[in-house]
Amino acid sequence: MPSKKKKIHLLTLLALASLFLAACAKPSPQSLVKKAQQSKIANFQLKIDEHYYTGNKPVRFYGQINYQRSPFVMQADLTQSGDQNVKMWVGQRYAYVKYYKDQQEAWYKAKLSQFTTISHFQQLVKDMDTLTLSQKSAKLFSVSRTKNGWRLSYTGKSQRLWQEITETNGLASLSSDSQMAKAKLQQIRMTIDFSQKKQLTGLAIYAKYKVKGQTSSTKLSMLKVNQQKKLAIPKTVSKNSVDVSRLNK
Repeated sequence: MPSKKKKIHLLTLLALASLFLAACAKPSPQSLVKKAQQSKIANFQLKIDEHYYTGNKPVRFYGQINYQRSPFVMQADLTQSGDQNVKMWVGQRYAYVKYYKDQQEAWYKAKLSQFTTISHFQQLVKDMDTLTLSQKSAKLFSVSRTKNGWRLSYTGKSQRLWQEITETNGLASLSSDSQMAKAKLQQIRMTIDFSQKKQLTGLAIYAKYKVKGQTSSTKLSMLKVNQQKKLAIPKTVSKNSVDVSRLNK
């Protein structure tokens, strides 16, 4: 008969082994999606690259957005078709937009409430920090381990997932392609990354679709979730901008 001390020692080893195996066990896609939805997102970087058509004219829309929840600050650098570029900083009260006038570059400032398009865009970007996928869509993903944690992956043509991405999560609203949500889906590639503690760290979506027989594509990446340096509107922007608030009344 083993001694009482040996029994306790054996039970301790079994308990530790069980904890180790539980920690190493592969989580289900549904549990990871639930973790992503519960993640408290304070900041992230968003990259977008789209190729689509307006009539028969090919258009490319691409750029980068940096977002901070509190205090709210958003920085954007967006380009359409190579020469139409918009740089902006958006704070809690004011929006600063940079563009050219008389071949000179300048920053212009106005109250956020007066820029309805910017305030709408601001809300869309805020909506991106909430991932909403149904449990049925979650089951489509496969789970794999990475050096930093876990990854959910999906490649396919799920119409349900496409609808959730473009409608529930607002990708179509963020996109400059107004016909995306009504397009015929060809393929989605989607990955969602998590840390070892199963906290959301990144998300990438690539979608290829057809509108009136023409193939278009969108690539959206949410990076550096909760890893961004603190954002603040540069003083060179706020102090040297032209205030046009009164002109827009």
